[in-house]
Amino acid sequence: MLRRVTEKYVEECSAPDSRLRHAAHEMNLPATYGESYGRLMLDRPLFASESEISGFAADLSGLFDILTSLPARLFGGDLRRYCDALGMDGRLAELMCRGASGRPPLYARADAYHDGSAFKLLELNIGSQLGGTDFAQLNRAFLDVPAFKEFAQEHRLGHIDTLARLTRTLRETGGTVTDGEPVVALIEARGGIDAHRHVFDALREAMLDHGVRLLLGEVQELGERNGKVTLRGAPLDVVLRYFVASEVADDRAGQDSLDLLVRAHHAGRTVLYTPLEGAMFASKGSLALLHDPRTRETFSPAEHAVVDRVMPWTRLLGADRHTAAQHAELLDRCREQQEDLVLKPGVGHGGVGTVIGHEVTEEQWRQALLDRAAGDHVVQERVRPVPEPVVDAETGAVADWVANWGVFVDTGGYAGGFVRALKPDDGAVVAFANPGTRSTCVFTAP
Repeated sequence: MLRRVTEKYVEECSAPDSRLRHAAHEMNLPATYGESYGRLMLDRPLFASESEISGFAADLSGLFDILTSLPARLFGGDLRRYCDALGMDGRLAELMCRGASGRPPLYARADAYHDGSAFKLLELNIGSQLGGTDFAQLNRAFLDVPAFKEFAQEHRLGHIDTLARLTRTLRETGGTVTDGEPVVALIEARGGIDAHRHVFDALREAMLDHGVRLLLGEVQELGERNGKVTLRGAPLDVVLRYFVASEVADDRAGQDSLDLLVRAHHAGRTVLYTPLEGAMFASKGSLALLHDPRTRETFSPAEHAVVDRVMPWTRLLGADRHTAAQHAELLDRCREQQEDLVLKPGVGHGGVGTVIGHEVTEEQWRQALLDRAAGDHVVQERVRPVPEPVVDAETGAVADWVANWGVFVDTGGYAGGFVRALKPDDGAVVAFANPGTRSTCVFTAP
């Protein structure tokens, strides 16, 4: 992280006549984006070193290669055996495996803390349904404010537009099935568009700035004509998938649409970006396998180094993943190190189902360990993030915030980032499900 830039920014914002302090409130955001996110903004952007965040993204790319190699390394290439070993729900595993190649495209977003010395990975979200791709709208709005523009020029601040990278990928993949401008549709689960209308309208607004007219639809609205997927009768070249396996597990029409998409993708008629299989490598159980002694025996020295740089200690908790002696030893360690550990479901988001050791009693922690002895839960070493000071634009008071960094990575490396932040007194899970959470963009500097 760029402490010198942060300190300078806080210093300038603390001056009584500071214009920089009010930059976040003087921005002119695009209309739909402003309606969606304007009330959730932190009073300043965050800053990262170009070399550090690019190096972290390179490690994420290496970690992705290791993760996607696990079925072949450990289970003879059998994806269902791999999913079973993670304790994954069988219905979800079956859906993720439909049309799977075992090698999903690299398009991912890390959720990470910075502990003062390095970024540490909390989870790796893999697949096209990622939030936060349009945060460069905020970067551009900051740079339109004169006081911030002057600060940015002085410190040579820059940023990467994640959505520009994504739209380029959509055009490239669409070019494999059409000679013209690809017709792209974002497809959600049944009811998903209305439930998140403000998010998708803002995304569509941002994509239009990049020349992509994004259609919005749901799985039950898909059809087929001459082997090509259609949305309400209109032929599609690229489907940007935003539904996940759990959202179609009980929807027969949704599963039929998934099969239609898989067929059209493999026939080269409509591109599915991305298949569901990425989620099986995004499971926290998959990350836990990286610390399993049997897995680590297969690592090269370079792979050991990547995992140890990026990943806090993480293990599958389920009793059926270990011998009785190994499980007893693991539970003993979990009880002894309660203050330093977190329990998480393998498949989940927004902190739902998470138990944080230092926030519960010893008895509650012991019970949580027992309750999660089956299924896909993992135990992970707690990462203590270095606080980020923020000057309140209204009062001038400085307060520390905990920053959850969203770091995008694709085949070109670092692909942009954003931050969700929370005051420590407002809870330990930094997610929009927590009403105290705010968000901001990321600028980098040499």
